Order: sequence, then C-alpha cells, then structure tokens
Amino acid sequence: MTAISANGHSALAYDFDLGIPGFRYSDLFDAVKLRELAEKFYAELAEKEPLTHAALMKYLEARGEGFEKRVESNLLTDAAPHLSDFVARMFGVTKEREELQSEILEQDPVWKYKFFVQRRAIKQFTKEQLAELSMLEYGQALTELRYKSFDETIIHDEELAVSSITARLVEAEESLTKELELTEAVQETILKLKKAVDELKDKTFGKVFSELVLKVDATGDLLLVKSALTLLEAWSANEFYKREKRWTAFKVPHALDYQNLVHLIHPEPKLHNIMRGRDEEVRLRDGFKLTDDRGTMRDSLYEVDYCMICHERDKDGCRTGLHEKDGT
Repeated sequence: MTAISANGHSALAYDFDLGIPGFRYSDLFDAVKLRELAEKFYAELAEKEPLTHAALMKYLEARGEGFEKRVESNLLTDAAPHLSDFVARMFGVTKEREELQSEILEQDPVWKYKFFVQRRAIKQFTKEQLAELSMLEYGQALTELRYKSFDETIIHDEELAVSSITARLVEAEESLTKELELTEAVQETILKLKKAVDELKDKTFGKVFSELVLKVDATGDLLLVKSALTLLEAWSANEFYKREKRWTAFKVPHALDYQNLVHLIHPEPKLHNIMRGRDEEVRLRDGFKLTDDRGTMRDSLYEVDYCMICHERDKDGCRTGLHEKDGT
C-alpha cells in the first residue's frame, strides 16, 4: 500500500537516498527495510562499543523484562549518542548536529558549577558565617580575577563565566590532590592563577586572597587553587542564599501541589472569585500560538540535567508515571 501525503501525492514522489548506503526514504515505510536499517545500526554499534551493543541486544531480546529501571535508563542513555549520530548521517544533517552539540557543550560548565554550589559551597559557608565576611570585597575580588587572568570569559554572560572559572579550578584541584600528570589545560589554569596573585597583590583580590591563604590547609600550587576555590565557595553561597540572581545553577527542586499547579492571586480582596496568574508568570500569546520567548537553550538543558539526575536515582517519573509510596 502506497503512503499518501496530505495533498494527495504519493510519498514516493518525494523519495531520495538516505545517508546510510543502500537505503532510501521510502524504506522508512517498509517494515522489512526498517528492520534491515536497525540491523545496520546494531552492527555499527557492535564495532564501536561492543559492551554497549551486547547489553542492548540482551535488553531487546528480553523486551526490557527483568531489567531494573536504573539499569535500563543507563543502557538507553549510553546507546543514545550513537543513535543520534546514525540518524544525523541518515538524513544528512551531521554538520547541523555538530553545531548544535557544540552549542550544548559550551554550557557544560554551568552544570558542574551547579554541583559545586549545591554540594560544596553552601555546605562550607552558612548564612551566619557569610555575615562576618565583606561580600562586597569578595565580589570585587572575583571580578578582578576574571578580568585579569580569565579574560577569555568576558564574551560570556556572568553565570557561564563564573561557571567556567570554577570548572577549571576544580579540575586543577583534582589533578593536584590526586597527584595526576598535569594536562596542558591544568597547567594553564595554574599559570593564570599565579598571574592574578602577582599582578593583583595591591588590589582587592590580593587583600582577600592573602587572608584566604592563611586559612587553607595546603601547600604549593594546591594552596593557590584551594584558596581561589574558597573565594568562589563564599561568593557562590552568598549569591545562592540571596536569591537575587535567577541562575540555573541556583535553582533547586521544590515540592509541588498537584492540585494547585497554576499559582493564582486574588487582586480584589473583597471579590474572592476574581483570580488571575502572577505577573511574573504571564506568558504572552498571539492567537493560539505560544509566543513566549523567555526560554533559552540553558533553560532547556536545565530540565535535561534534572532528568539525568532522576534517571540515576530511579525517580524518572516523566517516563514511568507518578506513584504513591506503596507503588500504586
């Protein structure tokens, strides 16, 4: 049976060769050819990642039965990049895929910084401890460090810039702590930090840094790196508590009232039946088309990052649905 498009023309009229040799667009409507195309993908996966291929084959043969949810999630996410590459080649959009991948990877430091803030910074500094510090000086010191030694981040917004600096320093800390062979990138980070220490000694950074050095238990290059990270810990914790910056790295999950997902306000106290949404949550619409343009690539990636956390914790309710504690 020939597939017919909405305007009445045969799908064959739009047939073309796919990027996978031996296959055409019309084959996507043929169950037998689809199976052959799948086998082609599995063969490529077996050659590139034998272990992932073997696990995936067991999963497919069992139709997922008997696999723990977390194992299933890990298996599918391990295979996903290879399938993405295969589909991109199939439709001839490899270049576009690489451009999108590059745009996404540019945001990677933000998720590392999010982990740094929520798993490290706020555990090192309480609100009471921060109250004893001059956070204006810490902020100025961080700005001087960025502009003097990490000036390549000037092209980025503040969140990505701070995230990039933090990620580089954390990488250097890990290499020095574990006494690993220092990569060229880590060596460059250390040199940048030494440059700041040398050239900013008479600035606010020099004043703050000299105080931090006395409090850090380390020596040599590790002392410099840990002191810089302490500066970032204090500044980040303070900004996290203030809640003034609407950064994705500062967002934390919160409980939801599923019976009241739309937050309403009553603008007329005497007329309780009058209600509307909060001003900051209003989304503009043009007819029936959603025209809200506030979302960014980073906003989307935040949701993806949260999904990956859920997968690891076996709490991916978006895929399995929401259940009560008893499993129902």
